[in-house]
Amino acid sequence: MDGPPMLYGNGSYSGANSSQVTEFLLICFPEVHGSFLSGLFMFCLMVALICNMALIIIICADQRLHHPMYYFLAMLAVADILLCTVATPKTLAILWTQANSISTSACFSQMFFILLWSSMESSIFLVMAYDRYVAICHPLHYPSVVTNKLVAKAIVFILTRNLVVILPIPLLSASLDYCSRKEILHCFCENMSVEKLACDAHPPGSIYGLVTFFIVGGSDLLFIVISYAAILRTVVKARSCATAFKAFRICSSHLILICFFYFTIATTIASSQTLKGIPRHVHVLLALLHHLIPPALNPIVYGVMTKEIREAAKRLLGKAKVHP
Repeated sequence: MDGPPMLYGNGSYSGANSSQVTEFLLICFPEVHGSFLSGLFMFCLMVALICNMALIIIICADQRLHHPMYYFLAMLAVADILLCTVATPKTLAILWTQANSISTSACFSQMFFILLWSSMESSIFLVMAYDRYVAICHPLHYPSVVTNKLVAKAIVFILTRNLVVILPIPLLSASLDYCSRKEILHCFCENMSVEKLACDAHPPGSIYGLVTFFIVGGSDLLFIVISYAAILRTVVKARSCATAFKAFRICSSHLILICFFYFTIATTIASSQTLKGIPRHVHVLLALLHHLIPPALNPIVYGVMTKEIREAAKRLLGKAKVHP
């Protein structure tokens, strides 16, 4: 019988005695009772799914909402549904049945789609910020600038950029040698947690992932900030209560959700990279909530704060002979 792989001084394993890993084990919350957490995750998942699907139905059913602004909102709802359904079902299966094994191919696929949908949300927030910038700063040009053709171009841009940028991360992770270690200290296949199991001293996927996050996510956030700085400048120069009210009505929900989206990302990264003293399960919980809370809040905030969506929902309920 082969002995255990030898560990060298640099922390890597001997390749001669290593066995190729075909599955990983997701170590989710062994130190925490799972019934409360599973109930919390299930509740957030159902709210996210029901509210986002309702928002998509409202936008598709009401002709008055067939405009680019609401198409962008529908795109965000689709991304929310995809994001919250990548890792949460597997997490619930682990908490309910202890089914914590996942094949390597499924793990790297999950890693890819988690990163893809998260980066797509950031890109959608970016194009929505541009929509608000044109609406406030150049209202007369809005009908000719923000058109269905622009929406189509935005979809192509979002898909192409994020596919090209994100695809190398799981490919680099899959190319590593994982020897015999297979316990991922997470509820899903987060790329840095997976690559910690590799024999390689400096996994390239983690480095590329961090660089990608700061370049792509940072550029999205930078352009969003520039857009809102231009909007604020326009409002201040106008010195008009009507202009200020219009800017608040158009931008408030978008701004709230952007702040919350990037706050949850920053909190998750800080908990894993800088706040080393916090318990592991707190970092895992924050990462999971990032996949659930923004998707659950996005349609609720837009539904409550957007008059046109509220009125469209009332019209749709009226046609169904149901009182709101």
